Amino acid sequence: MVTETRRLDHLAAVLSDRVEFPRGPLVIALSGGADSAAAAWLANRTSRVCRAIHVNHRLPDSSHLAGSARSISRRLGMELSEVVVREETDRTEDALRTARYRALTENSGPREIVITAHTADDQAETVLQNLLRGAGLDGLAGIPAHRGRFHRPLLGVWRSETRELATLAGLPWVDDPQNDDPRYLRNRIRRRLIPQLEAEYQPRLREGLVRLSALASADLAYLNEEASRIRVAISPEGWPQISCSGLVGLPRPISSRVVRRALRMVRGPHGGAAAEVQRVLDVAHGTTFRTELGGGVIVTRLGDRLIMAGGG
Repeated sequence: MVTETRRLDHLAAVLSDRVEFPRGPLVIALSGGADSAAAAWLANRTSRVCRAIHVNHRLPDSSHLAGSARSISRRLGMELSEVVVREETDRTEDALRTARYRALTENSGPREIVITAHTADDQAETVLQNLLRGAGLDGLAGIPAHRGRFHRPLLGVWRSETRELATLAGLPWVDDPQNDDPRYLRNRIRRRLIPQLEAEYQPRLREGLVRLSALASADLAYLNEEASRIRVAISPEGWPQISCSGLVGLPRPISSRVVRRALRMVRGPHGGAAAEVQRVLDVAHGTTFRTELGGGVIVTRLGDRLIMAGGG
């Protein structure tokens, strides 16, 4: 018992040096697993105002996770809100993630900061998954440390460390059976591909992928900052418009980001795929004077003005 207590104190000190929670009231996305249990335990030690939200997807094993979340919150003396999401026919990874983030957003206050317990392992898996999809720099950057009110302070912590911490702290966490379901690409990458690559090619693969993410994130931040300096005007009708001569004179990594920023103005946060961005740039270069994109967005060139209309 003394040895375990000493190990817990040592591990807590080590992780506290790597984990920095943002200022303000915190809401822990508490799944019932080890990662979020460790995040809740570490956050509780900061003496911040903390509460937790558990999102129940009504999957076959959701009741076990909900029970674990209740037990963890009771052990920590932390207020817990349980949110049951509407049962969706689409049970893909992306659909479940979207529903979860929507529930966390709708059930937290505008001044609260939502903490999700993504770890360094999650980062490595995300980068490798994005590589398999042929992603660009944005994909290589992986999971951002923060976006809006969502913060991920455990990205510098490995899954083995969160499991050890949660166990030593006596938190009643459980494994999510969904994480073993081979129908999900993420699980096949985690359970099969990464172990095989580490065994046969590079034993420190995950560390390398996390390092790649950090390097890509730094480059991405610079390019986004440069792209933000380029003005995207609004036409009298309310559509974004860009100077064609100004756009074509930019390096491609910057011009593509300017185009995506304008596209987000007319059709939401996802902007456009690489092929669509190229079609917009073709209009700017004069290769063609009009193109129609998905979602009803029409891009036209009028003199030196590139105008994006529609999408609403």
